[in-house]
Parts: sequence; C-alpha cells; structure tokens
Amino acid sequence: MANASEKRRATTNEASLRSLRVGLLLVNTLSAVLRFVLCKLTSKPLFSSKKIIFLHVTTLLVTLFIWRWFTLIGTPKRVNGSVKAGDDLNASGVIELSWDFVYLTWICVLLSSLVGDWVWWLFILIPIFAGYKLFTLFRPLLGMFLPGIFGPRSSSAAAAQEHQAEPTESRKQQKLRARMEKGDKRVQQVQK
Repeated sequence: MANASEKRRATTNEASLRSLRVGLLLVNTLSAVLRFVLCKLTSKPLFSSKKIIFLHVTTLLVTLFIWRWFTLIGTPKRVNGSVKAGDDLNASGVIELSWDFVYLTWICVLLSSLVGDWVWWLFILIPIFAGYKLFTLFRPLLGMFLPGIFGPRSSSAAAAQEHQAEPTESRKQQKLRARMEKGDKRVQQVQK
C-alpha cells in the first residue's frame, strides 16, 4: 500500500492525457467542420484573414507542444511490476498555466469558428495575468524602494487599532481619578 499515491497519480495522469488527446482532436475537428458549414451557409470565406490562420496554426502548434511535454513528464512507467508515476499533471505552477493556455486556446478556436474572429482578443488575458502575477511578486520589493507609491496603506481600521493600543485606564483607576479631582480624603495624593 506504500505505492497507493503513486498509483493514484498514475491513473489521474493517464486520464488527463487521454482527455487532452480527445480534446485536441475534438476541438480542432469540430472547429474545421463548423467553419466549413458556416462558410457554405453564409457564403463568407473560410478564414477572414491570414492573421487568423497564423493565430490558429501557432496556437495549435503550442498546444501540441504542451501535449507532447505532458506526455513526456506525465506518462507512468511500469518497471518490474511497480508503477513509477510521472510528474503530477494537476500540480500548480507552470503545469497549471499550461493547462490554462490549452483551455483558452480551445475556447478561442471554437468560439472564433462560431461567433467570429474577434474572440482571439481573449488571448490578451494571458499577458495581463502574467503582469498581475509579476506585480504581486515584486510589489514588496517596490515597496522598499518606493514606499510612497507601493508601500503599505494605512486604513481607518489600522488607525483605530493604534488608538486602542494606547493604555486605557481600568474602571477602578477612573473612579480613583474622579475622587481625586473632587478632593476626596480617601485618596492619598503623592506630593511632588
């Protein structure tokens, strides 16, 4: 039972690779069929410009590269009856970003064949997301050099916490102060 996690990862990797292969074939075949049918129905050209052909071919090649890479790192290897699972294809980091790229490519390919070629503008989300990730990574460093712009913001909640952090008097101390101000003889005053 020591290899249970390896076997589980191997089965999930095999399922992920199988779904990726089926998705690649299905999305690209369906896109070509939809483009051809809509071309015949609406008498529009198959592709509106060479830029769209370039985008489609480029993203297809990148997706094929990612599929091949996933196959290399994620295919389980069986040695002497034991299973050596590859890298986890559900891991975070570069693998997760690669899956996001594949899914965004599939969305753009299918929607561009159905709705129009303007859908390829969704690919702008990739550099925007990368810029956001880089900004959140380097913001603490920028805060050290430019504290006025990127430094910590003081909010009203932080100001309230600072105000409450001041030492407050207990109820007994408040009573003693009130008696002292009235001149009560029970309170001994320290002579300075």
